[in-house]
Amino acid sequence: MSANRSIVKTIATTALLAASLSSQAQAQPDAEGYPRRNVSITVPYQPGGIADSITRKIGEKLHQRMNRAMIVENRPGASGSIGSTFVYRAQPDGYTLLSSPSSPIIVNQFIQKSIAYEPEKLRSIALLAVAPLVLTVRADFPARDMKEFVSYVNANAEKIGYASNGIGGNAHIGALLLMKAAGITGPVHIPYNGASPALLAVLSGDAQFYIDSMSSALPFVREGKMRILAVGSKERSSSLPDVPTFEEAGYKGLVLTTWFGLFAPPNTTSAVVEKLNQSVNEALQDQDIVNQYAELGLQVARMTPNQMEATVAADRARWRAAIEEANIPGN
Repeated sequence: MSANRSIVKTIATTALLAASLSSQAQAQPDAEGYPRRNVSITVPYQPGGIADSITRKIGEKLHQRMNRAMIVENRPGASGSIGSTFVYRAQPDGYTLLSSPSSPIIVNQFIQKSIAYEPEKLRSIALLAVAPLVLTVRADFPARDMKEFVSYVNANAEKIGYASNGIGGNAHIGALLLMKAAGITGPVHIPYNGASPALLAVLSGDAQFYIDSMSSALPFVREGKMRILAVGSKERSSSLPDVPTFEEAGYKGLVLTTWFGLFAPPNTTSAVVEKLNQSVNEALQDQDIVNQYAELGLQVARMTPNQMEATVAADRARWRAAIEEANIPGN
């Protein structure tokens, strides 16, 4: 009887080990066979925004290259934290990915009192796009260039308010960095719930200037309702070749950009990350993507996963310092 029990115990142990190994193999697929089924890409914002648009454009190209559907799922809420948490907790098998702008990856951990994910543990896959931040004013704003802007704002600071798409977001921190570099003091911060209401506030005169991604402002600029005084990229944008960069306007080192990236849950294998990176970087070379990005004021920046990880880490340190210096309260 004792021998039988021993045999049964050995069989049970072997079965459990085999099941465990099988589970690990499924959770950690080899790159050669990946993907074996459709892939879900979570966007942590509402449909229709720039993050959603970029993800769907790239998803179509990945579908063509990887022969599997890239299913975009919008999981908005808590400034991107809800969707980010969903992916963070997902199986690290390469079938649940996160497509996100920089704020949920960099800013949320410093301005939200409690988040249920650790952004630095998400695996960096590839940059999908880089968006220069731009200084936007209404078409009839008195200043025509940066020199006039700084003089006018400082002379009328008590009447000047600047819009943002939320406390601690790119627009808010970008404005703080600009004002610090330009020696501007006094304007009041007016936070709104998203880019659209912030832009409408500038159009209505409730706020006097706004810093955010070029893609948000371009439609209004093309309609003649707004003007862009400077762009935050290192070089001039092909979408606005006549508009100087902040550096050209005299503010050396003032580079203000945001980006959109593709991420995987912690512990996703490097083989899968590398395969996805290669496919994304190939997609970014398609001429129709290049043309669509130019229309939206976006830039292509192909990086390896290691290069992207370094970029994210450097941005995290920079924005954290700006948030702490501005003493922005958590929410």
